Amino acid sequence: MEQHRPSRWGVLLIVSLAVFILVIDTSTMEVSISALVHDLDCDASTIQTIITIYTLVKAAFMLVGAKLQDFIGRKRAFLVGTAVYGAGVFTAAISQNAAMFLLGWSILEGIGSVLMLPATVTFITGTYEGRERAFAFGVWGGIAAAASIFGLVFGGYLTTNYSWRGVFAVELVILLIIFALHRLLKETRPNASWKSFDAWGALLSVLGLMSLVLGILAVKEPAEWVIVPVLISGGILLLLGFYFWERRQIRNAKGVLVDVTIVPTRSFLAGNVVAIGQKCVSAGFIFIFPLFYEMVTGASAYETGVALLPMTLGVVVFSILGARLASSVEPKHLLLLGIAVTGAGLAALRDVFSLTTTAPDIFPGSLLLGIGLGLVLSQVSNLTLSSIRSERQTDASGIYNTTRQLGSSLGTALIGIVLAIGFIRGLPSGQPSPYLPGQPLLSFGISDAAVNQGMEWAFVTMILVVIGMFIAGLFIQKTGKIA
Repeated sequence: MEQHRPSRWGVLLIVSLAVFILVIDTSTMEVSISALVHDLDCDASTIQTIITIYTLVKAAFMLVGAKLQDFIGRKRAFLVGTAVYGAGVFTAAISQNAAMFLLGWSILEGIGSVLMLPATVTFITGTYEGRERAFAFGVWGGIAAAASIFGLVFGGYLTTNYSWRGVFAVELVILLIIFALHRLLKETRPNASWKSFDAWGALLSVLGLMSLVLGILAVKEPAEWVIVPVLISGGILLLLGFYFWERRQIRNAKGVLVDVTIVPTRSFLAGNVVAIGQKCVSAGFIFIFPLFYEMVTGASAYETGVALLPMTLGVVVFSILGARLASSVEPKHLLLLGIAVTGAGLAALRDVFSLTTTAPDIFPGSLLLGIGLGLVLSQVSNLTLSSIRSERQTDASGIYNTTRQLGSSLGTALIGIVLAIGFIRGLPSGQPSPYLPGQPLLSFGISDAAVNQGMEWAFVTMILVVIGMFIAGLFIQKTGKIA
């Protein structure tokens, strides 16, 4: 702890600002598809492809991005990523066509984010210890979760009343603030040479993650189901090959992309499972609720974000409060309590959706859901990463952020398709399915029973995910053995 207190909390401010812009950027684009189609003179399928490529870049290169900290230093990796991300933001903001937007948003921002996000985690583990680290991770997780919903409110408001380009202007201002404060970040010396870079490991991981994520995302498109098993099984096989290749490199005392021997560590593995579930549930909910609220009730993106404010407040307040409580309550118990409250919130929301649902109807359940997610976020990152020694934090950060990205992709794909199947099964016998490729699922004349059935199935699926999270959470050690 060489830095004085203002500098230490300055680090938390910087990483919080970084996480904030990375998340609101994504959620804003998800509610701005119609405006992007109009302004960039393309179709919705093109914009969806651009979003898919952005997701692929982040998931596939996260491990490589984290490893670069060892070659060029943590602070330099973060600042290079911030500069690349800034170039992407500027390019996206002035885009006149889809190709330009693809370059700025999907490619440059995607590359920037895989350098920035892992560094935000290792800055926390390298700067804070004990209660301060728990508090910092609580803030980090809470801001990340709340920003995804804030993006719906703020981004929806700007898109509806002004332009989606305004979000990028705000991001550029925040990026300038980050650069102005960069002296508060402590540099770490590179601890690996480029000659030791594991090119084959990088190739296996990139191809494996890309195939797996493509397969997961293709689940949302029934026309692509024939290739889903090929992509997912191919991705799993490539990642297994990556795992055994890395173990071989370690045995031969050669450079590795990631020290995979930390994966079986009990608390680390269980924590990653909990993190995947948390991202799956939050991403799934944020995907299906706007779909329901905007397509069924005719609400705007801004009104949808306002309806989610209780959940946002629950996440923010209890991610910080939970981190404070960790000093007097066993963190594992707080995590399990948060998972249980998350499940209770989903159970409360399961039956409230119909053609006549209003925002007040979802307030109690969404508030409960936000409280639960806030408590989970206040503990899961610290419990997971604190089980790994400080010299292996770069590897731990890369794996942790990659699994979170996979959880987010899994949530939108899995919960989205369950919603569609449940909705179709809820149609009266003999009524043709209104599902048409490229058309909004709920934009047709539909029955109250069909809406309720689809949403109920989606929430039951999320509840099952939460049960899996709870079981995994039981395997996290109270005082984790450091690997």
